[in-house]
Amino acid sequence: MIYDILTEDNGLMSVIAKGIKKKKDGRSLHPFKELQLTFTKSSLPLLTKHEILLSYGKVFSDYMLEGLYFNELIYKCIPRNEPSSSLFHLYKDHLLYTNNSNHPSWLILLRFEFLFLKEIGYQLNHAYTDSYEINSNRLYYYEYGSGFKEAVNVSDNIITVSGICLGNLLKQKFEKINNVSNIRLIIKKIIKQILGDKDIKSYDILR
Repeated sequence: MIYDILTEDNGLMSVIAKGIKKKKDGRSLHPFKELQLTFTKSSLPLLTKHEILLSYGKVFSDYMLEGLYFNELIYKCIPRNEPSSSLFHLYKDHLLYTNNSNHPSWLILLRFEFLFLKEIGYQLNHAYTDSYEINSNRLYYYEYGSGFKEAVNVSDNIITVSGICLGNLLKQKFEKINNVSNIRLIIKKIIKQILGDKDIKSYDILR
């Protein structure tokens, strides 16, 4: 079996585990576990030893689709074999957050999307100067490469959010956002811009 793993020191990488299908401990390599691994140095390292440090059982049982979506985002957006300690800890912290919470699915998804985009250099923000204050009574739309702008005479096919919604998003008060569907549609479009021809298959499963 070939496993894709996210590591603190080597980033996203692959390892091969020989004979794992015949071993009873194959389940320990299921998703949503923190492992201590030993592997050889080669273009496709051979896994020689693994030990479970922490298991996120609730993610596996109750938030499987959400977790697979996190994994797919990382798998398709992150270059391989490039160390990223901050991404590793973001993923780990969010698994812990999910595992210890009873939050609805939309909140868990939105929180990860927002923090993940920030981590890879696509932080959601408005397009104005730092002194600009979001107007709660206005609508805003997102322009890729610039940020959120005031919606003035925009066409019907433009996705907009209220100033209150945008303010809560940028302050990371996710639980107070009252128009989650439009925010996540905007995020989906941003991710699509980042990936180009690649698709996030698990996104539509979660809709």
